[in-house]
Amino acid sequence: MFTNKLILSPMVRVGCLPFRLVCLKYGADLAYAEEVIGQRLCEAIPVKNDGLGTMDFLDPDGCLCFRTCDEEKDKVVFQMGVSDAETAVKTAQIIQPYVAAIDVNMGCPKSYSIKGNMGAALLTQPELVKDILTSLVNVCTIPVTCKIRILQDEADTLALCQLIESTGVSALTVHGRTRYTTSRQPCDYEIISKIKKLLKIPVILNGASLDVKNEVDMRRMMSETGVDGVMLARAAWSNPSVFRKEGPLPIKEVVTQYMKYCITYEVPLHILKYTIVKFKGIFKDDDNHFPISRYITCNEVYKFFGLEEFYENLKGSRPENAQTTYQKNKRVKLSDPTHVVLTCEWTPEILQSFRQAVAPLQMLNQWFDVNGVCTQKFSVSEHNRTFTGFLKIDGETFVTDGPFKNKKMARQAVAYAYMIKHNIEIRYYKRSCNSLVKDANQKIKCTDENCPKRVKS
Repeated sequence: MFTNKLILSPMVRVGCLPFRLVCLKYGADLAYAEEVIGQRLCEAIPVKNDGLGTMDFLDPDGCLCFRTCDEEKDKVVFQMGVSDAETAVKTAQIIQPYVAAIDVNMGCPKSYSIKGNMGAALLTQPELVKDILTSLVNVCTIPVTCKIRILQDEADTLALCQLIESTGVSALTVHGRTRYTTSRQPCDYEIISKIKKLLKIPVILNGASLDVKNEVDMRRMMSETGVDGVMLARAAWSNPSVFRKEGPLPIKEVVTQYMKYCITYEVPLHILKYTIVKFKGIFKDDDNHFPISRYITCNEVYKFFGLEEFYENLKGSRPENAQTTYQKNKRVKLSDPTHVVLTCEWTPEILQSFRQAVAPLQMLNQWFDVNGVCTQKFSVSEHNRTFTGFLKIDGETFVTDGPFKNKKMARQAVAYAYMIKHNIEIRYYKRSCNSLVKDANQKIKCTDENCPKRVKS
């Protein structure tokens, strides 16, 4: 399964189902999914999504944890981030019916992995590595693999690789950099070649994106180092058709195909935007500049690529996404009939108008202070990466339902809506409190009568 293979590397936020499918379409033999923390999958709710033809694992709040489909079942490798054998086994037992193999991430150098004793933190804990991998091999009915980075000492690296092989894993992926080496620095092909000569199991080379422009380059690397496969991340992100035997296709054609998969599987806006940023420079010569901004919608992206009709036809011909249904039901459960729902016009432009000024929440807190209200409490709840703001005063709860993109906007929105409802005057105080602005162009000298801070003093 891992011999003579060209493979898509796991990439956080990028390695979603549409990106894996487009890489497989253009020649990748296997696609590693983005890392999922084992504990998170254990707490997820499995949902058969007939609307999309997928198998989804949803967080309790409805946020997507992992999504796969039959088209990739024999080629997708699930990568988990874990710090103990018990969680690893539990995660594997849940996911193995839906994927081709399971990989343990032992190379991620990011701080959240290190702090959780996952990823590259495991490289210096050989007994824990052995415990996790041995436990997985004993319970899994599908192949188990491991992905590591090299250590600073060559002898330590070789010893770790031998230990990993002794656990019974089916393959080992080696990133030719240490946890402290940046992606701009060259990959160490020599140590990977030595690892291949030392081990009997398949060894996959990772970290060669700087030196790869096409399938020929990958085959050459396999021949020169003796490895069984090459795994790409950044080179594939730049152009997913890098795996094609005939050579990469024009990026516009590839991105259009990727967008069709995004429409088919309803990729959320934040993932879509994050992925296409890598393609941004490709469109500089176009007459129409592609406006990647925080206000853009999925529909606008698809329209730019000429896929508006494809989107509308598909959207109107299938049942509702099961994830959407779950989120709606969850929101109903989270609602409370005693909440007072505040409604008002609220846009990002309104929030921007308070820049360099006292924002609504701070303004309202000043008003509470002046008027002797001291029991107020602001809070925020999250549902599928959107936020709802709450304001509780003397047992009464006010809520402003967004969706809002972050906690800051949700809190500011409920404060702003409360002030509108209760006719509290909104003025644009500068933070220094030396002047008061009633509109964008008019400045009025601050007095004791119109400055809450001065009233308090």
